[in-house]
Amino acid sequence: MSASKASSELAGNLLTALVSFSILILLFLLLEGALRVGGVGARGSSASRLAYQQLPLPVLRQAERPDGTRVWATADPRLPFQTILASKPETGLRVVTLGGSATAGLGFSPNVTFARHLERMLEEALPARRVEVLNLGIVALSSRQVKRLVAEVCENYAPDIVVVYSGNNEFLEIHAEKYAAANRSVLASIADGVERSHVFRTLRLALYGRPKSPSLADRDVSHEDLRLTQARIIEDVDVAPEEVREVVDGYEANLENMVDVASATGTSLVLVSVASNWKWRGRSDLPADWMREFVPPDEVERAPDLARVHGALEQRMAAAPADERSALLFRRAVVEEALGDFEAARASYGAAMNEDPHLRRALDAMNERVEAVARRRKVTFLDAVAPLADDAEHGIVGFGQFYDYVHFTPRGAVVLADALFRTLVSMGVVPTDRLDVAEAYREHRLRALAELEHDPFELAAWMGVGFEPEQGIADRDLWKFDRLVGELDERIEADGRDARALVYRGNAHYFRIDGAAQAESDYRAALALRPDDRAIRDNLERLLAERPLGSPDRVARP
Repeated sequence: MSASKASSELAGNLLTALVSFSILILLFLLLEGALRVGGVGARGSSASRLAYQQLPLPVLRQAERPDGTRVWATADPRLPFQTILASKPETGLRVVTLGGSATAGLGFSPNVTFARHLERMLEEALPARRVEVLNLGIVALSSRQVKRLVAEVCENYAPDIVVVYSGNNEFLEIHAEKYAAANRSVLASIADGVERSHVFRTLRLALYGRPKSPSLADRDVSHEDLRLTQARIIEDVDVAPEEVREVVDGYEANLENMVDVASATGTSLVLVSVASNWKWRGRSDLPADWMREFVPPDEVERAPDLARVHGALEQRMAAAPADERSALLFRRAVVEEALGDFEAARASYGAAMNEDPHLRRALDAMNERVEAVARRRKVTFLDAVAPLADDAEHGIVGFGQFYDYVHFTPRGAVVLADALFRTLVSMGVVPTDRLDVAEAYREHRLRALAELEHDPFELAAWMGVGFEPEQGIADRDLWKFDRLVGELDERIEADGRDARALVYRGNAHYFRIDGAAQAESDYRAALALRPDDRAIRDNLERLLAERPLGSPDRVARP
């Protein structure tokens, strides 16, 4: 065969392949267009592309307690074990709290949440009613997922009141998508486009059915994804002002949807603005000598003149690009606080948060939307920032109320629960003459926190702060509770007679949907070491009485 003939055949083969490929692409596009027109294979408006924001419903499953009582029990493994009665009593009061990790109480046991404190206040204030406070806060959920939960709860579980505290995670998805777009290869971009198509979703649904509920392994992977989101991703992406406005507008639309659902089902809704730690700049504070940058070299050995540092910061800010203003505003706030100008410091801290290009906290603009929706739609509004600022030194919300940027300390959870209780009083849910309950509870809990030496054994009081409570509370690691459980495993492996570690681990497993069997084993091992300890015995008795027999890790009866 001549070279020219071989070349001609190769060209012909390439042309045939190109035509065939073009026909396939055309057919794919035609099928994609038809599916889009027909609404087949569309991703729901509430769906997120992030694995850790998926929300399989229903969120509760039917179960039965050992005494035969029918209940609804939490089904999503990201939630702690909780139940509510399948048939709410006529005198019952059912409150459901919804949101992300701040509502969930990330970093501590489920006892250290404003939901649990609110429940205890209501139980004391309303002894004649059966009080149930169900906390459905899930780590990383944005308002797009929370609005689905509001519909699920209002339509199926007969709540009297739904409390929504959501707004810290609105930028997670856009951060992750921008990061992925900036770091993916061409082939990965093509594969991502195919995966997002209606054709692909339809084929996947036909072959594999609907996506499974998150498993515990998925949850662990999600933790790693979130660590990345909170660390590297936010450092490598920029969100344009128009994109910020679009996210804020979407947030308001989601709130409106929640109001629509609550109104349609006759459910009282409480929309809560989202508070943040104004004094947070990361897991580390400013260096001790940071002001030297603003002091002339010949004065570096002397204490910096705060007024001169303030003036230098003002000059620097006048010419600073947008992505540097937040850091400079924060430094200005620190100087103003040191000068005793607390009103100016509060304003500067707030401005630093709002101009933070990383968008890790709910913006004031978002809280303004929460209040606007509540006023416009005539639903109850609670400004969470106000009571936390009242509790903070000089009115500057900081590490007394939050251990990191948005997650409550035990003190902060008590303060917000107190504000919620007072809100329910204003709604007529709790009689005015029972306000003293909140005052006494708050005083008692804050005093107990100030005097805390050991994390209690009692299941209802256990905080999950470890063996050094002061250090455990202050630790800024989002995943410190998970780390504690790992440390408990190591302690017990090293010394199987460590009764305190056994009780703490039993408490941790009690709150896991799949943890009853391990909790029972740990409590029994601890009781063998401390047979007269009433708290351990009470924990075991509560476990055996409450764990539904339909649980995937059904407890063996003694």
